Amino acid sequence: MKSVIVAALLVLYGTSACLAAFYSNKFGGVGIDGAPWADGRIVVKQLVAGGPAQLAGIRVGDVITHIDGKATEGSNFREMVEYRLRGRAGTTVLIKIRRPGELKPHNFKLVRRQLTIPPKK
Repeated sequence: MKSVIVAALLVLYGTSACLAAFYSNKFGGVGIDGAPWADGRIVVKQLVAGGPAQLAGIRVGDVITHIDGKATEGSNFREMVEYRLRGRAGTTVLIKIRRPGELKPHNFKLVRRQLTIPPKK
C-alpha cells in the first residue's frame, strides 16, 4: 500500500530526481533558507545551525548569484532550489555569493547532507 501511495505522489508531482532522492532517504541539502529577489537571485534569510552552509561561512544576507555555475539572476527560484541546491546527500554543489559591502564574490564548495531541523520553540 505504501509503495502505491509513493508511486501516486511521484506521478502527481513528477518524477524529479529530487523527489526520487527524497523517497529513497538519500535526500540532502546545504542548510540555506533563501528568498527570491525580483531578478531571480536568492538572498540567504536563515541557515540551519551546523549545516554545510553555516560551517563553510555563508551568512544571512549573502546573495547567491550562481549555483553550480548557473546564474540565479533570471532563473526560476523553485527550480534553482529543487534541482540545484537540494539533491542526493554526499554530492557537492558550488555556490557563488555576493556579500553586502564587499566587492569580491565568494565561492563555496558544499557537500549536501541530510539535515535535522530542530522544532521551533
